Amino acid sequence: MARYDDPLNNAIGALSVDDDRWIELGLDYKIRTQLSEIKNNYESIFSWDIQKLTEVNMCQKWNLIDKIRDKQEMIVTMDDEFDLNRFYLQLVACYELYNNKSYQESYLEIQGAVKYLEKYKFDKSIVQYFDAYYHITQATNAYVALTLKIDSEKLLNDVKHVKHFNRYEEAAICAVKAKIFMVYPQEGNDMALKFINQARYLDSTEPEWIIIWLRAKGRVRRYYEKYRTPDDDEIDAANMLCTTQSKLHILVQAIDVYEEAGFNKKVTNNHKESIRFYKLSSDITKKAIELAKDDINKLIFVLLSSYSSYDKSIMSNLIPKLTNVQNRRVDQFLGFYYLKHEKDYVKAKIHFTRGMEAGDFNSSLQLIKTECLLKSVNDFPYVQSLNEMYDNFPNPSARLIILIHILMYYNFFENNPSEMMRYLKMYIDQEIDDTLKLRYLTFPLPLFKINMYFRPNTFLNMLSENVKKIINNDWSLEEKQIIDNTFDRFNKILKLNKNDIKINVANKTTAHKKCESWRKQRVDLSEDKSNKTDQHQSNSKYFYRNTTLEKHVDLAKKPSTN
Repeated sequence: MARYDDPLNNAIGALSVDDDRWIELGLDYKIRTQLSEIKNNYESIFSWDIQKLTEVNMCQKWNLIDKIRDKQEMIVTMDDEFDLNRFYLQLVACYELYNNKSYQESYLEIQGAVKYLEKYKFDKSIVQYFDAYYHITQATNAYVALTLKIDSEKLLNDVKHVKHFNRYEEAAICAVKAKIFMVYPQEGNDMALKFINQARYLDSTEPEWIIIWLRAKGRVRRYYEKYRTPDDDEIDAANMLCTTQSKLHILVQAIDVYEEAGFNKKVTNNHKESIRFYKLSSDITKKAIELAKDDINKLIFVLLSSYSSYDKSIMSNLIPKLTNVQNRRVDQFLGFYYLKHEKDYVKAKIHFTRGMEAGDFNSSLQLIKTECLLKSVNDFPYVQSLNEMYDNFPNPSARLIILIHILMYYNFFENNPSEMMRYLKMYIDQEIDDTLKLRYLTFPLPLFKINMYFRPNTFLNMLSENVKKIINNDWSLEEKQIIDNTFDRFNKILKLNKNDIKINVANKTTAHKKCESWRKQRVDLSEDKSNKTDQHQSNSKYFYRNTTLEKHVDLAKKPSTN
């Protein structure tokens, strides 16, 4: 059997039983030894060193538990099939609650995951991956139970050991890791792409792995080149998914790829290609709506996942069913529909207001845009509304967006150098990577009407010129020091470019290679890696080279092999 190369195995050093947490909890040597055994020899979520590898707490200060709860709330339940998203979010919630020392809540969360998995034990969609999912769940369950000094001796008795996994189960382990690491960008996205590439090498025809790959690859691509159109292999994957699959969540992923391609082609003024991709997106959306029939949950799932233009005849039948649904993302969707397609700003305002009151960021932002369409920006408390949003949304990425719109106001509507520099300083002070600060400034679109065509860097260049003029104003000595410091830091951000990002990636790769000699191989599933790998390459017509997707691959599930 081929061994799967786990990027984590190459990055984790020896784990000490003298962990501070275990000492703090007063765990005896026997329990600490058992915990160490699970970390080293099982695939629990605690075995993957997520916090250390992603360094999430160093740059993301907002409450991740709230973010996970929000995602769980937004999941549209489909009782007829196993939902991998629900499963992995339960694992992440368990992990984060544990890290926050909420051990009892963590235990309840993993118990929920165990029960959820048992419910679908014989479901055909997961039967060949069940042992892998069950292994992760019970190993995590045993880890938390041991921490609480709950008897967990029997929990691992019926768990299939990693030494006995077949390649499809190995792929499932890698895929779950990919899903979980994507919760912790940006390092997590890079790790996720490595994991899902490995999963697709081991099990190349599983559509769920292709979906995860599209998401991970898209995130990494957008991080380094925000407006780069999806690559040919991504388009090929979307084409394959929408022509061979009929599950809604699979079609939705194809829609996402087409919509992104359409938008990026529009940004680069390739209108013919933009129209083509938007047409593909709209056609698949209509197909998905037809498959959903009158199932309100499925309709919500499709509509919340796509903003393609729909035929008014379709929307006229759907809107009455959705109007009274208590879901903030439904209100966001309906608000966007009325804003963009119907130009009915009063109805758009009603739905965006409901979404805003439910705590939805995008609805709050679009509500301000709608207000600016209903009245002049001078007659609306524009900056005050954005400041209220700033207080309500502590996420650094959200705050960058809010501050950009305030900066646009002071560049286009109100000449107030002091306030503009104050908000620019707030923007630069956000605890997030400088490359993201630059990227957010490259192509923002104003919330208010303005007679100007925006291209990439239009606002960035204008802001830069205005800042250069402002620093020469008559400032007090104290103000001058603050403004000069802000100007210097702003210039440092402006000097960042794609080459800097590529250098960072190269350095990261080099660092990985340097560490290979001391990284611990935690799981060895092979009898002879090279022989089995060669055999798989020669025998499988679905083998991927560099994760390129074959256009005519059969996506049917393979039978389980032991």
